[in-house]
Amino acid sequence: MFKDFITNASLLVTSFFIIGQLFKDYRLRPSSSWKMKTALGVCFGLQGILLMIYSVRVNEFVIVDLRHIPTVVAAMQGGPVSAVVSAIIITFGRIGLFGPSHSSIVASILMLLIGITCGALAGRKGLSLRRFLLLNTVAMIYVSAAVSLNLHMNALLQQLASILAYHWLISTVVGLLSLYAFLYIVRAHESTRQLQESEARYKRLITASPDATLVLSQDLIVFINEKGIRLLRAAARKELLGRSIYDFFHPDNRNTAWTHCQDIRSGKAQPELIEQKLVCLDDTEIIVELSVSPTVYKGSAALLVTLRDITGRKTTERQLQEALALLQKLSDLDGLTGIANRRKLDEHLAEAWSGCAASRSPLSVIMFDVDHFKAFNDSYGHLGGDEVLRTIASTANAVLLQQSHFIARYGGEEFACVLTEVGAEEAYEWAESIRMAVERLALPYKQSDASQYVTVSLGLATLVPDASAPPEQLIDLADKALYQAKAEGRNRTVCYGSTDETADQ
Repeated sequence: MFKDFITNASLLVTSFFIIGQLFKDYRLRPSSSWKMKTALGVCFGLQGILLMIYSVRVNEFVIVDLRHIPTVVAAMQGGPVSAVVSAIIITFGRIGLFGPSHSSIVASILMLLIGITCGALAGRKGLSLRRFLLLNTVAMIYVSAAVSLNLHMNALLQQLASILAYHWLISTVVGLLSLYAFLYIVRAHESTRQLQESEARYKRLITASPDATLVLSQDLIVFINEKGIRLLRAAARKELLGRSIYDFFHPDNRNTAWTHCQDIRSGKAQPELIEQKLVCLDDTEIIVELSVSPTVYKGSAALLVTLRDITGRKTTERQLQEALALLQKLSDLDGLTGIANRRKLDEHLAEAWSGCAASRSPLSVIMFDVDHFKAFNDSYGHLGGDEVLRTIASTANAVLLQQSHFIARYGGEEFACVLTEVGAEEAYEWAESIRMAVERLALPYKQSDASQYVTVSLGLATLVPDASAPPEQLIDLADKALYQAKAEGRNRTVCYGSTDETADQ
C-alpha cells in the first residue's frame, strides 16, 4: 500500500507540472475570469481521475488515494468555481471507473462536500502552505469519515487506524511537496511573464524614443530602434545587428569609447553624457552625445546605449564661436586703418607693463603722427587724408610685424607703438625704420613746408616699469618726445630725455 501511495505522489507532482505548463501564459488566481476558473477546475478534475486510476485498494469495498488534493489546490488557485468543477468531474470519474455502489455514492457525496467546503474556505488569497494545511485537514476529515463508514459497513474497523495513519501522513507530506512544486512552477512562470512584459515595455519605450537607442551584448548590437538605423545610415536593421559598436567609432576616439563602456559594465564609472565622433555606414562623420548604462536584455547583462546627433548643434556652436571671435577682433580694430584701436592699445600696454615689471625688462613706446595733416586734409580732402592714414598704418604695421611688435591708432592722425623688452637704443632704430618707410612711400604733398612728400614725426620713451605706477606715464613721455620732434622741424625721431639721438632728414 505504501508503494501505491508513492505512485500517487509521483503522479500528483508530475500532473501539477503539466498543469503549470498549460497555464504558464495565464495568471491563475481567484480573481481570474470564470472561463479560466472553469478550465482550471477541469484540469484539476482530470488530475483527480488520474489519481483514482492508480488508487490504493484496501479491500474489495474500500479504495483510498490523493484525489482530494487537486480539489484543495483548485480551491486556493481558482476559488469556489474551480473547486466545485473539479469535484464534479472527480465524482463522475469515481462512478464511471468503479461503477455505482454504496461506497461510490458516499465517496461522490463527500467529494462534492470537499469541493464546496474548500471553495468556501479558500477565499481570494491564492496559494500558501499554511492555508493548504487547513484545507487539506478539512478534506481529510471528510475522507476519513468516508473510509470509516465503508470499513464499518464491511466489518473491517480493525484496519481503520493503520489506513488513516498512512493516508494522513502521505496526504500531508505529498500534498506539501506537490504544492511546493506547483508554487515553484507558477511563480517561475509569473516571473518569466513579468520579465517578458518588462522587456516588451522596454522595447516599446526604446522604439518610441526620439534618440537612437541600441542594446549591446558582449559589445555586439542585439537591438536597435528605427532612429538608430537612420542615424547610422543603414537601409535595414539586419545591416547593424551582430556588429560591434566599436566599428562605428572614429579611430581617434575608439579606445576612449571602449574604456568608457568597460568602466560602465564593471561599475567603475557612472552613466554620463559624453561627446564622441562616429563614422556611419556611408562614411559620413557625425558627432553624438552618448550615454551608456548597464541593463538586462533577455535575462543577460547588457549595455543600453543612447545616441543623440549633435552635429548640427556643434556646427552652430563653432560658427557662433567664430563669429564671436571675429566680433571681438573687429571690436579691437580701428575701423579706418584696420590696425588696433585705442581700447586695444590700453589693454596691450597694461599687459606689457605688468609683464616687464615682473621681469624687470625695459618697455618702449613710440608715438608718431603725420606732419601737417590738417593742411593735407584741406588740400586733398578727407578721402585723400583717410587713404594716407590707411597707407601709413599698413606700412608701419608691416615694419613692426617683423618682431611681432604692437601698433595702434591712438586718435586722429596719431599712432602708438608698444615694444616689449626693447631698450631705448633698439626702440630708436625701430622708430627710424618707420619714419624712413613712410618717406620711401613718396606720397605727394606739395603744400608741405617740411618735404614734398608726406612725412611723420616720432617720439619715444623707454622705462623699466614699476608695477605700482600707471602705464599711461610712458605714453605721456613718448608724447612729449613727439612734441619735441615737431618743435625741432618734424620728419624726425626724438627719444625722451635726449637730444643726441635725433635724426634729421
